[in-house]
Amino acid sequence: MDYSKILRRDSIIQCLFTVLVFLNTLKLEAAEIKILVNPGPFASIEQAANSEEEVNWWDAELSDDRACTECFAAIELAHFLAACTELQVDEISIGFQNRLPAKDHIFLVGSSRSNPLIASQKISERHKLNTEESFLLKIIPDGGRIITIIEGKDRVGTLYGVYAYLEQFGIRFYGLGQKGTVYPDKPVELPRNLNIVENPSYLTRGFWAWEDRGNQEFFIWMARNRMNFWTAAEKEVSLLKKLAMKLTAGGHVIQKYFLDPQAEYPYNHPTFKSDEDKPKDPYPVNSEYKGDTSRDGKLTYFEAHPEWYGLRAGKRSDHIRGDFGDNYCTSNTYATKELAKNLVQNLIDGRWRYVDIVSFWMLDGGKWCQCENCKKQGTYTDRLFEVVHEVMTEINRAQRQGRLKRNVEMSTLAYLETLSPPTKPIPQGFDYNKCSVTFFPILRCYVHSLADPKCTEINNRILRNYQGWTTAANRLYQGSIFIGEYYNISGLKSLPVLYKQIIESDIPWYYRTGARHFHYMHTPTRLWGTWTLNQYLLARLLWDTQANVDNLLKEYFNAYYPTTNKYTRDFYDLLEFAMANTKTLKYSLRGILAKDNVQLFSLDHLHYDSFRPSNNDAPDMVEIVDALKQARSKLDAAMIKCTDNTEQLRLLEDENRFAYGEAMIYFYYHLTRTAVFHRRGDEILARHEFEKVEQYAKRLKAITDLVHVASSHANAKDGLEATQAVNAYEFYRKKYYK
Repeated sequence: MDYSKILRRDSIIQCLFTVLVFLNTLKLEAAEIKILVNPGPFASIEQAANSEEEVNWWDAELSDDRACTECFAAIELAHFLAACTELQVDEISIGFQNRLPAKDHIFLVGSSRSNPLIASQKISERHKLNTEESFLLKIIPDGGRIITIIEGKDRVGTLYGVYAYLEQFGIRFYGLGQKGTVYPDKPVELPRNLNIVENPSYLTRGFWAWEDRGNQEFFIWMARNRMNFWTAAEKEVSLLKKLAMKLTAGGHVIQKYFLDPQAEYPYNHPTFKSDEDKPKDPYPVNSEYKGDTSRDGKLTYFEAHPEWYGLRAGKRSDHIRGDFGDNYCTSNTYATKELAKNLVQNLIDGRWRYVDIVSFWMLDGGKWCQCENCKKQGTYTDRLFEVVHEVMTEINRAQRQGRLKRNVEMSTLAYLETLSPPTKPIPQGFDYNKCSVTFFPILRCYVHSLADPKCTEINNRILRNYQGWTTAANRLYQGSIFIGEYYNISGLKSLPVLYKQIIESDIPWYYRTGARHFHYMHTPTRLWGTWTLNQYLLARLLWDTQANVDNLLKEYFNAYYPTTNKYTRDFYDLLEFAMANTKTLKYSLRGILAKDNVQLFSLDHLHYDSFRPSNNDAPDMVEIVDALKQARSKLDAAMIKCTDNTEQLRLLEDENRFAYGEAMIYFYYHLTRTAVFHRRGDEILARHEFEKVEQYAKRLKAITDLVHVASSHANAKDGLEATQAVNAYEFYRKKYYK
């Protein structure tokens, strides 16, 4: 047998096969792409995608809602396809038709409700889509072309499906804007095989806010990372709805807004003159009524019904000032009825006419009514549930009557005095489908995960309360749990804290114990720097609690810092350790540094020198400073080694926020040493130490932009004010500053 001929023949066959593969690849790259999406009632895809202001997002007609969001998703798809492949912009078209084109690569975008071409496809996985945010990605080979289906359960799922498809190329929306977006290193080809179904782990994922302080770059980042919760106070409400946001309002101001004791009474009171032009008073006169006590010719709510308000030390209190004061008399059914009526009307045509979820909270740390009827209601948590039940009942009644034409849900709070679970049965008929409880662990430690048994000093008490709501066998509340975290609690003032380990541990654990909704307060909305990793990791785990965090982090550092990841990974690890105990440090020291009679380090969680207890171990002050120094060296090395322009911009933003953190920690470190020397009576060393305090105070005072990125509660005039230790600083400045 002539083996040489066989080898030559096999070689020719191999060459032919290679040519055929090459030609097929050329065919793939040369073919145009058609994205088919339904513009609904709009004249064009582009018009639909940009007509959010024309869409009524709250009526029963959903064709315009779907068209707006899904056409926007299609435009996003086309934009990033052109950025990631060798296809030119003019080779990608977006349109709509009732039949599949005979050629070209096809993308079917939408849902079986909006896109008949998708509805006509027999897709066995469709039944696995569990929520409106769920999506499937499926590729159907058709000869030499590819038909890609991006199907959402509804419009939200379609939008998320587009971003999930783009992630198949290696695109990552890590941070804000172009600087925060990672693209593949080289042009990629369209996937030829794809069959993915995704459902969200947490149903609500986002940030608690109450002010108009967002921006378009931030909102787009939220959508691209499948975050869906923000405030209705935002001026760009229509954009938020296009991007599939649930909008909230409420908080501790509920009583001020809807039962304000100082507001004018809106009814014709039976025993008061000069209000005959007002509607008939639906409430009876109480014996506590004393008339127009201010003698200004009109009645306030408090003057008309003092019995509606809290009894404190034997007197009715009208002390409700914004978030704070004395809670109203929760046992007074007329007061609750009036509050509920005003709240519902506000949802219909007032400032809350765009709200999807009412955050129903009592006053922040407010005092509670001491009347006998209120005491009979039970604990503060028991009292709260009676009020919430009545308000939710009124909301549902308004919906049944057609006065309120959209679905509205409520979430009340387990917080401070209501952190403990109820002790009495929940009111009969309580609407578990529409009402949840937000658990706020405001006093927690962030060195340890909430379930860590070794955090006996701080977290264990909070953990016991949480378990009373979620996993205790005898728990009375059987409804949905919303987590309200404090990653940027107001005292932190947007310092470069990191939560890699906390997020990795807590988010899946919260989910396993029954939580299905999550937000945190005071999120930065710009100039993230090191905050970028917190935001991205949180978003990924809220969507999929089973995501592999090690893989996510490895990919993050390799992609976001392509030329310096050897240094940046170490920098982030050191920074996380250095900042882990910042909450304890600031909150425990800021008010006592100038008080000679108060022990500086009273907690196991924080000492000056290294302290290693078996429980409650946390970074101590000298360890924090040492880790900061090491982190600085790693970051400096990264900036020297960086050879990528976009990466350089990322490092510069990291460095700015890190330098703010350095200045804050060193300010506290040297101010603490000043206090130690002062207490010893060592004026020389105290003066020497305060010279260093003054250096960092000047640096902090020059920082303004970095402390204006969050809510008003978490912002500050400058970095020095952000220390919240200005009184101690001024105390020692008078003594030791030359």
